[in-house]
This record gives sequence, C-alpha cells and structure tokens, in this order.
Amino acid sequence: MYMQNLILIRNIVVFSTLLLFPLSSSAVKSDASQPVSIDADSVVFNKSAGTAVYQGNVSIQQGTLKIHAARIEINAPNNKIVRITATGNPLTVEQRMDSGKLAKGRAKQMRYLVDKKRLILSGNALLSQGNDQFSSNYIEFSTLTGALKAGNKKNNKSRVHAVFHPTNKAK
Repeated sequence: MYMQNLILIRNIVVFSTLLLFPLSSSAVKSDASQPVSIDADSVVFNKSAGTAVYQGNVSIQQGTLKIHAARIEINAPNNKIVRITATGNPLTVEQRMDSGKLAKGRAKQMRYLVDKKRLILSGNALLSQGNDQFSSNYIEFSTLTGALKAGNKKNNKSRVHAVFHPTNKAK
C-alpha cells in the first residue's frame, strides 16, 4: 500500500508539470530526481475505491516545483490513475524552467484526465512564464497533441487574454 501511495504522489507531480507544458521552456531536468514532499491537514486513502484525498492547505514540493491547493484527489480504480483533481481559491503551481524563467499557474480547479491526456483549468485560470501570460475562465490542453482551447465552453461570454513579449528585439 505504501509503494502504491508513493506512485500516486509521483503522478501528482507529473500532473502539475503538465500544467506548465504549454509554455515554451522545459522544467528544470533535475526536479524529477528530487524527493517529493507533501504536507496537508489530512489524507484519506481508500484502496478499495481507488482514491487518495489530500485536504487542507495541501503543499507539494519536488525540486523547484511547488503546488499549493486546498484539496487534491486522485482517482485510481484497479490501481490505474484515471483522473487527478486539484481545487483551491485559487490553487497555485510554480516551477523554474531550464531557461531560468519562473513558470506559474493559477486556477480554482485543475483536472488531468490521464487516458485522454487532457489538462483542464477552470475558474480564473492563468498561465505565465516570465512576462508572458495567458488567461481565461477555461483552458483545456492536450498533452498528446499540444492543442489548446480556451474561453467559456458553454456560452462564449468569457474572454481569452494573452500577452506575449518579443524574444528578439529589433536593433
């Protein structure tokens, strides 16, 4: 049971790194070999249901990767992770990139659908790296194809806002 929980924890870290994937640089490579540290007010593992729920001021750190959420739930029926959900008001993620820039993410909810390789951020979602940022009430990203959709999925009243700074300035 302990080893299965460690595997679930490592998948949380993978999920969080995927949040930062749409941004141009890659995460510091040494982060993946660092130990994972998790603090929470409580945790409930239910092996028969295939769930793990960390609740209350959840803080996860692995190298430069830091995640803060009110709650993180892992659904893994038959020991196969199918969905990871994090919530907060807001929840935050940050990680140093190989470029030296700090990548940050924020939303009220993040869901990662493992089989579909789909990351969904909802509720005042924001992704930033350095001075560049992308925000919307809803952001959906395919880690398989790299496709990104944003805006309000139901009624198109939500706006998408992006700010990109030029990387090669004219002389």
